[in-house]
Amino acid sequence: MTTANPPEHAPAHAPDIPLYERPEIYDRRWFLLGIMCLSLVMVVMAVSGLNVAIPSIQQSLGATATDLQWIIDSYAIIFAGLLLTAGAIGDRFGRKRALQGGLLLFGAGSLLGTVVDSVGMVITARAIMGIGAAFIMPATLSIISAVFAPAERPKAIAVWAGFAGAGGALGPLLVGFLLTDWWVFPAYWWGAAFFVNVFTVALVFIAVTLYSPRSKDDDATPLDPVGAVLSVVGLAALLFAIIEGPVKGWTSVEVLGAAVLAVVMLVGFVAWEIRTEHPMLPMKFFRNGGFSLGSGVITFAFFVMFGFFFLITQFLQFVRGYSPLDAGVATLPLAGALIAVSPRSAAWAAQVGASKIMAAGFLFVAAGMGLMSTVTTASSYLVIAAALVLLGIGMGITVAPATGSIMSAVPLNKAGVGSAVNDTTREVGGALGIAVLGSIANSAYRSEIDRDVLAQLPPDAAAAAGESIGAARQIAASLPADVASALQTAAGNAFTDAFSRSLLAAGGVALVIGVGVLLIGRRVDAPTGGQTEVMEPELETL
Repeated sequence: MTTANPPEHAPAHAPDIPLYERPEIYDRRWFLLGIMCLSLVMVVMAVSGLNVAIPSIQQSLGATATDLQWIIDSYAIIFAGLLLTAGAIGDRFGRKRALQGGLLLFGAGSLLGTVVDSVGMVITARAIMGIGAAFIMPATLSIISAVFAPAERPKAIAVWAGFAGAGGALGPLLVGFLLTDWWVFPAYWWGAAFFVNVFTVALVFIAVTLYSPRSKDDDATPLDPVGAVLSVVGLAALLFAIIEGPVKGWTSVEVLGAAVLAVVMLVGFVAWEIRTEHPMLPMKFFRNGGFSLGSGVITFAFFVMFGFFFLITQFLQFVRGYSPLDAGVATLPLAGALIAVSPRSAAWAAQVGASKIMAAGFLFVAAGMGLMSTVTTASSYLVIAAALVLLGIGMGITVAPATGSIMSAVPLNKAGVGSAVNDTTREVGGALGIAVLGSIANSAYRSEIDRDVLAQLPPDAAAAAGESIGAARQIAASLPADVASALQTAAGNAFTDAFSRSLLAAGGVALVIGVGVLLIGRRVDAPTGGQTEVMEPELETL
């Protein structure tokens, strides 16, 4: 990778000198990348990590299934709904300020989550964290784009993308560790999942305040309040419909109403952005093949991966009997492979083309899903580890070039919005993956569970055990040993079959998308290198 050295006599604070050409910024660019990645991982882990603490929250607060759903979903819906608006605000008023404000909100929500004692307040805490996360995530990538020269930017973005993917696997590991019986926190205190963020936020906030440069849109483009309202309502409604569809039913009044509202708002958003003088998200970006292809790749990559994370956690804990910590440790091969491969993907994409590398990544993902679908209760962990490595390699060489394609298609003064598009497609794709693959697994479980075993249970218990493996395991705990063993075996076998079917479906999607990316890539010059250079009045470091 060619290193871009800053001019030896560049004025340290000249307003027309790009950040990456200033010696004081150049010297600490990799340190800043580390701080941005730490901020990013914290946000991503907040999505996946809390799933491990759900049983403890349910027991401590007496939460219902609906309560638990909203504890998880309140963060995701608000986070995804606000991303575009938060990215635009960061571009307009400064990405450093947006990052600082997001950190303070995220930390406040985390601190609130450690002291509350009701479901409603936990949901409130998660919602506040979601607002903060919406400002943090776009700011991290846009700051990275500003402090790295075009020659190094693809590699830096690839590192960022690697940690964005690995954070999903690291979340269950960290929270699983915090919920074990060790000397700082009492065993199974779910507040530890929130409390750890407080320290991380404090560390990152200090580092950002001292070392991160200011960066914003030099054109001072006016905000787009109409577009902001349309996007927030439309994206939030879309996420609500996707998330609640499998729970309430796809034809329920709430889900259909949210879906209709999402369509109306998002179509209105596109129409408004086309006609307004100062659009929040210029629709002309989508005429760039790299931008459109990258957005599609991110959507389908996280469709597959979020759905996989949702199912693998249940499989490892409910079927193979792993503890939360053991389940987190078991997924480390995926995170390790992803982090190792992502930084190298930029050079590979430059050599052979981004579309070819992304297509190859989907083929690796399909192979990993296919191998994982063969796993049974008797399979060696080595088979699971091998499948996870394939998945990590696939995600590493798919997501990083796709993110680079998106960011290279937008000017630096719109880096926050470009980052927000990347993040929004990720969240929408992830929510769809959980909904669709989760629905496939639930349907297969209900059809495969042994009805003769359920017939031995009281009607209410049989109905609950026939709906989910989690309920089956809870019911088994109160049954005589022989009946409990039969129920656990039947539920485990049914979920293993359901897990396999879902992964085969996910692998099929990855295979089709990989072929599609390869074919489309022949007509689309998906950029892998520098962005459109727009010189910004980057102000001095605070």
